[in-house]
Amino acid sequence: MKEILSRITEAIAAYKEELAQVSVPQPGETDRKQFTLLLSGISTCRKVPGIPEHMGYESLFHCRTEADAAKAREHLHQMYGISDKSSLLEACRREFSSSTQYEQFLSFWVGAPLMDLKDLTEEGRRFFLECRDSAQVFYPILGEKGFYAWDINEKIGLCRKAVACGILSEEEFWELTDPWVRQAQVFYHSFQEYAVSCLCGAVYFMRMYEEDLESFFQLNLNLVRHLFAPGGVWQKNGWYVPKKREWANLLGVNPGCLITKKALQEERIGYMYREQALEDFPDSGWRFFVGDETEEYINEVENISMIGFSDICNIDPTILAYFYAQPGCGFGKTENNGWVRES
Repeated sequence: MKEILSRITEAIAAYKEELAQVSVPQPGETDRKQFTLLLSGISTCRKVPGIPEHMGYESLFHCRTEADAAKAREHLHQMYGISDKSSLLEACRREFSSSTQYEQFLSFWVGAPLMDLKDLTEEGRRFFLECRDSAQVFYPILGEKGFYAWDINEKIGLCRKAVACGILSEEEFWELTDPWVRQAQVFYHSFQEYAVSCLCGAVYFMRMYEEDLESFFQLNLNLVRHLFAPGGVWQKNGWYVPKKREWANLLGVNPGCLITKKALQEERIGYMYREQALEDFPDSGWRFFVGDETEEYINEVENISMIGFSDICNIDPTILAYFYAQPGCGFGKTENNGWVRES
């Protein structure tokens, strides 16, 4: 398995460099609804029973006949156990959660583990470490960008198929996919970045099936190449940039933290530390700075704001993995946009 992953990661790294040379439109030229459909680019390329044609990226597709819709519903039920909105959401959570696992592993790689492995059973610890080691080979390529793109691509694609056969309404589709679109905006700034994450996520998703892994990777690589071919939808459409920032909830919880107004206004963080949380406040204990504020500036109450930790991660997603660092830890930003512990 290590040899296979090594070959695949080398191929992805090489393709990442190739993608950097692809000419694409400037961000901001795609509307939000089309962008949502474009995020399902890879998934949408796959045909399923009842949907024999490409669903397109201009609008939501609906099966041509009730017989086709019935075939698609049967396929979704057999493959994922989907029969209604509730079971669809459960399938999305169950099948496409690689990004959540990557978040957990990332907290270990940066030295701020979210848990003590001693608290796991021997079997649980062994499984966790096997998964963590499999994911770590992608860390030099992805950094904090993780496998989010793969999960987003697959979940939106699954929801599109549910709309096509009548399990979801169009209104429900836009509501369900909204958080994933916001998440994509936080971690990626181009379809090139998104594509690389998709490829890495696809390999991690399929890692348990060693005999099929390389062929599965090649299949998805071919689909990505198709999307970036001249006239392909990821080649001719720019990454969506909203006129007003769309905040994403990245943690599920959003405890408060203190940040200087300079860091907030400039959306630039160069130093952070964690202290004991304030009592009687929903405080995480985290404090954020540009790094060049004077002591006099920091001591002025009007120069400090309290916002949610998840909101800070929207500004700088490299911070996300450090949430569980212990009080007393301080980190400074490096030239390559990483963090180094300073206390």
